[in-house]
Amino acid sequence: MRDLFFIGALDYPNVAQAGDAVKNRYLLSFFQSKLQRVDYVDTQRWKKNPLILCRVLALLLFRRYANIVISTSNVSAYRLVRLTTSLPLRSRIYYFMIGGYTPVKIKQGIYKASPFRRLERIIVEADRVAELYHEVGLDNTLRLYNFKAVRYVPNLSVPPHSGRVVRFVFLSRLTELKGIFHILESARQLNERGLQGRYEIDFYGRVDAEVKERFLPACEALPGVRYRGFLPLDDAGGYRQLSSYDAMLFPTMHPTEGFPGVIADAAMAALPVIASNWSYAEEIIGNGRCGLLFPVGDNDALTDIMQRVIEDPSILKPMRKTALEHARLYDVNAVLNDELLQKLGIYSN
Repeated sequence: MRDLFFIGALDYPNVAQAGDAVKNRYLLSFFQSKLQRVDYVDTQRWKKNPLILCRVLALLLFRRYANIVISTSNVSAYRLVRLTTSLPLRSRIYYFMIGGYTPVKIKQGIYKASPFRRLERIIVEADRVAELYHEVGLDNTLRLYNFKAVRYVPNLSVPPHSGRVVRFVFLSRLTELKGIFHILESARQLNERGLQGRYEIDFYGRVDAEVKERFLPACEALPGVRYRGFLPLDDAGGYRQLSSYDAMLFPTMHPTEGFPGVIADAAMAALPVIASNWSYAEEIIGNGRCGLLFPVGDNDALTDIMQRVIEDPSILKPMRKTALEHARLYDVNAVLNDELLQKLGIYSN
């Protein structure tokens, strides 16, 4: 019997940019370091390549595993949970949630709860997600905040940068639901309010094809707004650059948003986050604790907060300190350890 079968998006052999691939690579490496016999299937392109799911099914049917870990986004996770729990397997099955929408869909009747009752554990990214599972009669949850490797520790006694220009950064996949056009609209409003030249906005991330033709020209048309490509965070240099900004912008409108990895990145860079108040933002960021929150989709509220920060950047100083304190909660070495294996009941046979 093999120790563990890991099923999740890894995006090998590319540089991981999406949050699920980054998280899954940490998870897989952790299990490989602790267990002797680990198999995995990279589900990154399963919609375009049905042979991926055929390989998953073949391994489930023809190999025996003590433990199965499913770590994928909501739609594929539900299919895999139904598949694995319907087969006559003796494996302990674990679902590491990416996003936070699965219990909502169970509550709405879109997903059935019965397959999730057969799971050994559902590992969630926020306490509020566990509460939602409880509301649908599922109490086999374990909260595990998102995690990253600590590669750089900012010096809080040194200002992020010299100069009076306030520097904002967006770091995520560039899609409409992530709120990128809200940011551009806020930039236009700030200019109308006479604040042009007092702020900058840099965007990092992969631009979705659906928005590319609108987004890039709009960036070029706004003074102080730039698309900067990809910011690698696999060494101290990337986090040093990230910490040179004053605040991160995260106006997500995504209904499946859970605990985005960029929020952990921001904490590790001592970077306050100006975010929409999505389902779990209050727990993870808090209004005035590690950042400032505004109602989802409220462009004027985003502009008002940005103006407050531009006119008085000192309001961010205590948030930088709190954000860095929270970074300890997201340190991969503090999260993925022997204690976690004991809680889950995963061990080498």
